[in-house]
Amino acid sequence: MTNNQLLSLLTPDDRTFISRVNTLRDPDVTSISDHDHDHENAELPTAEKLAKYFGELISKWEPREFSVEEVQMVRLEGLRYLIIAQQIEEVRRGIHPRQLPPEVQAQLIFAKQSYMVRYFRTFRINDLPTEIISNILRFVVWDSMKRPVDARLRVTWTCRRWREIAIADSTLWNAVWFRGSRSRIERAWTWFDRARQAPLDVRIDGDPAGDDTEEESENGVIDLTGEPTMTASDMRQMLVRLFTKLSTVRMLIIVVDDWKSALVVLDLLGEYGAAGHSMPLLQRFELHRGGLKNEDRRTLTWPTIISKPFLGGAKAPSLSYLSLNGVPIDWTGSILTNLTTFDIRRLPTSHSPDAARFREVLLGCPRLQKLSMDGAGPRFEEDSTRQLPPVELPYLRTLVIADFTRHYSQFLFSQFTAPNVNDLTLMNLCGDDYLPLFIQITGTFPKVRLLTTYSIQFESSLNGLLCMTKWLDSMPLLTYLRIANVANQLFGTFFRTRALATSGANPVAPNLSVVDCQSIEPSILVQWVKDRHRFGTPLRKIYISEELGERLDQDQIKTLTSLCVLAKLPRGSTTPEESLLSQ
Repeated sequence: MTNNQLLSLLTPDDRTFISRVNTLRDPDVTSISDHDHDHENAELPTAEKLAKYFGELISKWEPREFSVEEVQMVRLEGLRYLIIAQQIEEVRRGIHPRQLPPEVQAQLIFAKQSYMVRYFRTFRINDLPTEIISNILRFVVWDSMKRPVDARLRVTWTCRRWREIAIADSTLWNAVWFRGSRSRIERAWTWFDRARQAPLDVRIDGDPAGDDTEEESENGVIDLTGEPTMTASDMRQMLVRLFTKLSTVRMLIIVVDDWKSALVVLDLLGEYGAAGHSMPLLQRFELHRGGLKNEDRRTLTWPTIISKPFLGGAKAPSLSYLSLNGVPIDWTGSILTNLTTFDIRRLPTSHSPDAARFREVLLGCPRLQKLSMDGAGPRFEEDSTRQLPPVELPYLRTLVIADFTRHYSQFLFSQFTAPNVNDLTLMNLCGDDYLPLFIQITGTFPKVRLLTTYSIQFESSLNGLLCMTKWLDSMPLLTYLRIANVANQLFGTFFRTRALATSGANPVAPNLSVVDCQSIEPSILVQWVKDRHRFGTPLRKIYISEELGERLDQDQIKTLTSLCVLAKLPRGSTTPEESLLSQ
């Protein structure tokens, strides 16, 4: 259509409005309402009102096949609003840097949205090639990470063509989660079949299902409470069927709540591996056993269990991520090389690797990026490894050390060096004076930017405070602090003694700007924030748990918000700052 033909789509009222907008080209004209006294008293629509209007407009539309006449009518309506928007945009460019009056800006937004809703209503998406529609549907599904199950179902319900394209695309169905009710598990098997030979990312959750309306657990947090919904027999049957596609499994994450199911997983993997069944695509394996109610982590003992080699001693050439939580393997017979993530938790001494084997694993993973040891590590053999140099881990970025005695912790840190750690977590180091440990690791992690300290204990004497301050000084890049359940003395280590403070010494942790707090005395937190501000090292943002938020009174909240940004952080959430610093 020519420009004149397009302009002919405008109504007389449209042309009058456009002519008034054009008067804004005169520098002396600042509002078109000068020409219309009725418009002066008209209330301008807010963004919320516009959103509500268009939401109601769309909700009233009933999906159906349009006639040729209806399609033409909707297209002409859309073109009319597009022309109005273009005419206003042309005036805006002509009067730049002056701004459009509010009433004209509101009309511009209304015209653009009116055009868009009509454009998408008549867009001939099914005339696109199948490959393009398939790519669009992939974006729809995988950009809906909170509810991908719901997204996949809705795609297949939209129309026959979309259903055919979606079901034929195996990559839409290769993320399979077995959990909860029988109907959910049967649906997961449908996903499994539709995935055909695409690489499979499988999760099996033997714990109770949540509400059936929740397709995914919130924030990826797995609940380990309640009675198991899968028996060991159920687990065996499920794995036997799943392992018909063993060669296509790329990720396998299993959560169980009992010993029998955990051993079934390890035994079947061992049997298939020993029988020569290859797992060429397996990149990530996690096995988590719950059942913590009757286990004391500090005096962990297990029933008599014969450990077997992981995967029957076979090599998974692509395996880079291994997490074993409360489950045993035969460390000597297992091939564990080239890992980038090594995560072990809750292992008694009887089922831990000896120090020499542990060092072999680290040496065999020269590009290890994350090492997590939570109540699990090599057997304490200090004498046998005293003369051996520590294993160098130059690529290690994330280190988690938790739930160890002081002597064992010191032994553990003597086994490796990791000068490039960016994210350091120290948890449950209490019940003793851990000051010698902090003295030992002072200066060993100079690039730490994220520090987590939960339940740590040290000597609270003046010497202890000075040593802990020196430990903080050895991490000058510290920017983000997660802190919970610590003695009040720890907050004092972020300030120098009066003698040092008056001598012109640099402030402690000068780059610290974000703090994530849990289980802290509110009054101590408020005083600490005030002191950081007074010492010239103010905090920029504080995240608090919901529980801590309920304990803060109004005066404390007012004080904190006057000094920094205060935000509540739901359990299990990751903050934007944490994500950025972890890169």
